[in-house]
Amino acid sequence: MKKLAIAALAAAVLCGCSDSGADKVKMITEATFPPYEFLRGHEIVGIDVEICRAVAQKLGREFSCETVDFDSVIPAVISGKADLAAAGITITEDRKKNVDFSVPYVKTGIVVIYKKSVGFTGAEQLKGKKIGVQGGTTSETYVLNELKQEPERSRSPAESVAALKSGRVEFVIADIDPAKNCVKGEPDLAISDFITSEEYAIAIKKGQPELLKAINETIAEIKADGRLAKWIADYTAEADKLKDK
Repeated sequence: MKKLAIAALAAAVLCGCSDSGADKVKMITEATFPPYEFLRGHEIVGIDVEICRAVAQKLGREFSCETVDFDSVIPAVISGKADLAAAGITITEDRKKNVDFSVPYVKTGIVVIYKKSVGFTGAEQLKGKKIGVQGGTTSETYVLNELKQEPERSRSPAESVAALKSGRVEFVIADIDPAKNCVKGEPDLAISDFITSEEYAIAIKKGQPELLKAINETIAEIKADGRLAKWIADYTAEADKLKDK
């Protein structure tokens, strides 16, 4: 990810108009994941926000967006507190038991962030080491399931990288885009090749075929007309500039 120096976020920063209702679409996210979602001042912006806003426009409804900790994102749609969850959410079999996913809109994966002075030769090097991850993510799952150990959890990849720089963890595992942002301007840090392959999608509460159809149609449309590619380019560039400040 491209690291943004976002310290503690308020538990709920709103963009849009109001709470979800019959004439509104509410998105839930975790806004420390540039270029997919991050803060522009007090406004939540990013690729995922644009996708969900496009869904609301397709439905002819108002749009609002709220940020919470990542491990609260999917529970928010399950409980009905939000209509859409988008936060660089990877499709997994475990998550599919609890929510319905849209078609994927991005292919991605997780990588290792490491100090150049230490180097990284492969996953075997991670075993028994202190590994920083954002809690509730597939990076955490990787450490638990593949390395068979407990990770050092944080609220964001940026916090995990701060722990790496200070020596509190030895490696960090994160999604590729946040990882790229985190190492930008950090000459002592580097990122590995992918250690997994993943796909991002929008999550909704189960049993809403009309909403799912609208989301899938929107994703197809924004891919076909070039909007998705433009959002990826524009928000990646904006996130890079924010990192430089």
